[in-house]
Amino acid sequence: MIRQTAWILVFGLAMATMVSAQEQRVNITSFEEEDFTWQWTGGNIPDSGVEENPGGVAAADGNYVLVVVYDNRGSTWQYTNMSFPIGSVDLTGMREIRMSVFFTEQCQGNLSMRLDLASGNILGMAYAPSKGQWHELVFPIDRKLSESDFIKSINWFGGFFAPETGTNSGEVYIDNIYGIRPAGTPEVEEVLIYGFNEADPGTGEPAGWTVGAEGHIPPELGTGDVTPKEGNNYMVMWTGPGYVWSVQTTNALAAFNRWPDVKEVLFDVYVGDPIASGWLQSRIDITSNITGSGVDDAYTSTREIGYADATSNWKELLYEVDMTPHLANIADPNGWLRIRISTNNDANNDLDKRVFVDNFRVAVAKSTDVTDWMCY
Repeated sequence: MIRQTAWILVFGLAMATMVSAQEQRVNITSFEEEDFTWQWTGGNIPDSGVEENPGGVAAADGNYVLVVVYDNRGSTWQYTNMSFPIGSVDLTGMREIRMSVFFTEQCQGNLSMRLDLASGNILGMAYAPSKGQWHELVFPIDRKLSESDFIKSINWFGGFFAPETGTNSGEVYIDNIYGIRPAGTPEVEEVLIYGFNEADPGTGEPAGWTVGAEGHIPPELGTGDVTPKEGNNYMVMWTGPGYVWSVQTTNALAAFNRWPDVKEVLFDVYVGDPIASGWLQSRIDITSNITGSGVDDAYTSTREIGYADATSNWKELLYEVDMTPHLANIADPNGWLRIRISTNNDANNDLDKRVFVDNFRVAVAKSTDVTDWMCY
């Protein structure tokens, strides 16, 4: 009985270390402060300011909301930003930024918003499912960013409102912005899969990788331009004419057998050539299927992360991934899995630029093996 009780106690303590037991929250604003100088500004924002129950719409929280009038007609992807009149906010440990949004009935096009932090930290796009009611948008903060010194002092948001076509315009209300670390956030451990230290004897490309899009420049092993992040070499991939799948895996299932447990994909990048436009982004796309199934591939993608600033040091990129749509395909004996890395850049100024990639790894949820434990 003593052993059983001790085992339960130790196991419970171990599990407590693998997840955050309680929700943590940092309020940024619900626009109820006496200082009503909050506003969103930028090229496609003709008007913005704090109002009380605008258009007769009750606020999601309290009485006041931030009204943002946006107009993308004639020009897409016009950058906007919002500085915090309250000064900096410490979001250490937070894993999401959430805000309530209300797209009014006159809004045209998609009901979307992209949220960025400074230094190329793109939190991604979020979509409201309908007009005329409040919805909470969720923007994830990755594990490394949430633990960094950078996140200790956030005083600005950037991004886009409904940027995907040149006909979108409308008025959106924003309320109740806060950072949160949900209860049960898992702890993870990282596993190296590709170090890019060897060439495939048949193709000469980095072992396990090949070109991602037909007609694009194939990847190659490094030639000593920089010191590798891991091991003795790295992979060179190339930018294309805008968005393109630059490289993809050839043996993902053979290289790693715990893909169903994967929560994150990580790798390091180093920009090998000057980026004239000042912006360069990549994302992860995952596809899977069963050979001969006759059905469409399962497909998931991540947010894009910018790294045009990685011109003198390696920069770590972390992508949270959802493997759920791929589980049945991975489990089947005839299943296959493909991981692609895209590049997205200014096609006019930054075509065929080198990007060095190293230290490709995944993060899986920590597990506790108790078979060899001795509890007294």
